[in-house]
Amino acid sequence: MKNIAIVGLGLMGGSFAKAFIKYTNNNIFAYDIDKKSLEDGKNFGIREILNLEDLSKMDLTIICLNPNIIMDFVKENHKYFKNTVMDIAGVKNEVYPLIKSFESEGSFIYKSIHPMAGREIYGFKSSIDDLYKDASMIYVDELNEEEVFLFKSIGFSKFVKASCEVHDKMISFTSQLCHVISNAYILNDKSLNYDGFAAGSLKDMTRVAKIDEKLWSELFLENRKFLLEDIDILIDNLKNIKNCLIYNDRKSLEDILLKGSNIRKKMW
Repeated sequence: MKNIAIVGLGLMGGSFAKAFIKYTNNNIFAYDIDKKSLEDGKNFGIREILNLEDLSKMDLTIICLNPNIIMDFVKENHKYFKNTVMDIAGVKNEVYPLIKSFESEGSFIYKSIHPMAGREIYGFKSSIDDLYKDASMIYVDELNEEEVFLFKSIGFSKFVKASCEVHDKMISFTSQLCHVISNAYILNDKSLNYDGFAAGSLKDMTRVAKIDEKLWSELFLENRKFLLEDIDILIDNLKNIKNCLIYNDRKSLEDILLKGSNIRKKMW
């Protein structure tokens, strides 16, 4: 039986804690500045870390905070880290080298991961023990067999290794751009007059517009290099469709739509 600490008992951290308790036999501890989350966590068997020095007693510590807060937390508390420490930051190019620089000073092994799961609502109250069922885990550093088994135990079914650069480049497209599009789309006065005019496509298109603006604005800005590139590609594609409409060019419009449809068929 291992001691596992979760730093940050929000949606992601709370879901890790609940899943570990439900599906493994490990002792689960948590640290959070939100005392309400910690009190609520006790009802699920999550033990509160009262003193950060107790992190030194942990076999595994998973830091589930916003990227900038992760970096601040590590700067202030890396002296307490022992054994294995992981972060789940949604951007890696800024976070990874900073934490890696402290690894050599201390007695801990740093491994960066990114669970590809989430919900449109957040906070510990929104966390669920099955959030990671059939989810993909991106990892920067090699995971050992015990770690892979642990994550498989709580539902992860796919493991993908990526450098920080590749991670941030792909996440810009597969995650961040989706939120940008959804948010830009819903900023139309017609949105509040949808009732009776909407089918499934509107709900699908706007699902991820419901967003934690503090977290996602931070993620967008931290990854703006790649996100700007993807936004430019999107704008070019929209301009091409717009020009087809302006010039009443049905053939070109059909070609664009067919190309998009064929790409989608190859994806799933």
